[in-house]
Amino acid sequence: MCGIIGFITNKKREDLGEIAYIGLEMLQHRGQDACGVYFSDFEKGKIIKGLGSVENVLNKENIKKIKGNIFIGQTRYPTTKSKEESQPLLIQNPLISMVHNGHIYNDEEIRKIYEKKGIKFNTGIDLESIMYLFKEEYFKNKGEENFKIKESIKRLFKELKGAYSVLGILKNNLLIAFKDPYGIRPLFMGTDDDSICFASETIALEKLGYKEIEEILNGEILIVDKNLKIFREKILQKEYRFCSFELVYFSRATSRHKGKQIFEIRKNLGKKLAEIFESKNKNLNIEEYIISPVPETSRAAAEGFSEYFNKRWNLKEVLEKHRYGGRNFIKPSEEIRKKEVFYTLTPIDINVKDKKIILIDDSIVRGTTSKRIVKYLKEKGAKEVHLCITYPPIRYSCFYGIDTPTKEELIAHNKNEEEVGKLLDVDSLTYMTIEGLKEIIGENFCFACINGEYFNLKEET
Repeated sequence: MCGIIGFITNKKREDLGEIAYIGLEMLQHRGQDACGVYFSDFEKGKIIKGLGSVENVLNKENIKKIKGNIFIGQTRYPTTKSKEESQPLLIQNPLISMVHNGHIYNDEEIRKIYEKKGIKFNTGIDLESIMYLFKEEYFKNKGEENFKIKESIKRLFKELKGAYSVLGILKNNLLIAFKDPYGIRPLFMGTDDDSICFASETIALEKLGYKEIEEILNGEILIVDKNLKIFREKILQKEYRFCSFELVYFSRATSRHKGKQIFEIRKNLGKKLAEIFESKNKNLNIEEYIISPVPETSRAAAEGFSEYFNKRWNLKEVLEKHRYGGRNFIKPSEEIRKKEVFYTLTPIDINVKDKKIILIDDSIVRGTTSKRIVKYLKEKGAKEVHLCITYPPIRYSCFYGIDTPTKEELIAHNKNEEEVGKLLDVDSLTYMTIEGLKEIIGENFCFACINGEYFNLKEET
């Protein structure tokens, strides 16, 4: 999972670095491992990238260097092994730089084809496969620029398996944007009188001052020239399958989907979860319980959960999160992940000791964090801990860009709710049902990590 952004203006900007910084910092939650920007004045371009956060890579010195009319950038989660493997990537003839968010499932197959042709890949990033496919098709076609680009992307849509949102700069003066035919990974566009900007989430565009914001359609391409003229076409559209996990966990609560803030969606999920919890625990006296979120992404759901019972006064914090601690499930190793629970979350003693707690969380992946939190709270004197999860059991790996492990590492794989609850040592465990999730967010989403129903790649079970 990554955050990407692209920007083009018809007026040269001395503050282009500040625009890049603000946009990428708004997407920092999507990856803390690496960051990079390719920028140009429509004639010459340059890359600045490295390992670490946006603040570390785009420091004061580097921000001052970023000037011109156009840039693309990315903030990346830990699949990056070196500075060279951070994005953007750049190839020559034609000069093109790209960033992407997603995962190409058949990357290895594509690499083998090109390696037989004598192409040497410089990184382990699947974006390289996208770029070489694009380049090969680009030179096969004659005619005007937009036609050549369109035919190149049309080939990508036909040959790539997986999920991807891509931004590219061609020949230093064209900004290209496209999403896979299912629209799995997010991409939005903001426009004003003298600039156009693309980003993984609407919050980045809002913070840059855009009022006119829309979602890029699945299977759609956009080409923006230096005069801000837009060529736009739907190339290959399959059934819309936006990632359901984006709404429950990954996106910021203040970002929007279909015009609605993610916070509102999560709050409604909390209300639905409360309904499910109530049906399972008819003899439980809610008056005796504290309702609390696992910070940060579960706060909206906890608010909805408490409102369902008309018990907002029961809503209290039992955990403090270290605000710079990052996200546990995207840390590099299990050993580090276990230590990170201690580092990022600390119980609030006065709200825990001798209390009965209903803890609201968005998801359980491996179970490492949840198990440690429950242990933490009980060691601090909690009488009971009931865990309620706004996402159904994750039983299958994601092959579309979310860094989930092999299915054997997923705590819910081949286990029912009661078995998972015993492993976590909770007094009860309540998951959102897939029917409940669909009732709140709709049917046209990817639920592969829940039900194992994959598309556009080999069957995985």
